[in-house]
Amino acid sequence: VVIVGGVDSWQIADILKQNNIAVILDQLHSLPVMADDDVDQPFKTPAMLQKAGVLFALNDDDGNSRNRNLPFNAGTAVAYGLSKEEALSAITLNAAKILGIDDKTGSIEKGKDANIVISDGDILDMKGNLVTAAFIQGRQVSLDNKQKQLFEKYKYKYGIK
Repeated sequence: VVIVGGVDSWQIADILKQNNIAVILDQLHSLPVMADDDVDQPFKTPAMLQKAGVLFALNDDDGNSRNRNLPFNAGTAVAYGLSKEEALSAITLNAAKILGIDDKTGSIEKGKDANIVISDGDILDMKGNLVTAAFIQGRQVSLDNKQKQLFEKYKYKYGIK
C-alpha cells in the first residue's frame, strides 16, 4: 500500500510506520489543506515523516513545471528539517524503493543504472545550481534546448558578451 498525496499523513505517521505504508507527497509548494494547520505544514511534513521512520518520496505533481522543480521541493524540505542526504533520498532511492525497483536504480552502486546529474553548486538550491551534464543509463544526454539556442543566436547577433 502506498498513499499518494498524503497531505495529512503527518497526523498518522505512527500508524503508517507500524503498517509499513509508504507515502508519496505530491505538492510540497502548496498551502495547507486544513484552515487550522500551520501555513508551513506542507514544508514540514517530510521531516515529520522522516522522524517517524515512514518511507516517503517527494513528487512535483504540477502540470506547469512538469517535474523540473523536484530538486527545489527537496531543497525546501531541507530548509524545514530534512538533512540534504535525506532530501536527496526522497527524490531518488526512496522513490525507487516505493516502486520496487531499488535493485536497479535510485543510488550509485555497481550493477545499477547510471542515472546521474552533475551540477555546479547545490543541486537542491534553485539559485545556486547549474546542471552541467546528465547521464541516463550511463549515456550522456544533451542539455541543449530552444532557449539556449535562441540565447546564443541573439547574443552573437547583438554582440553581447
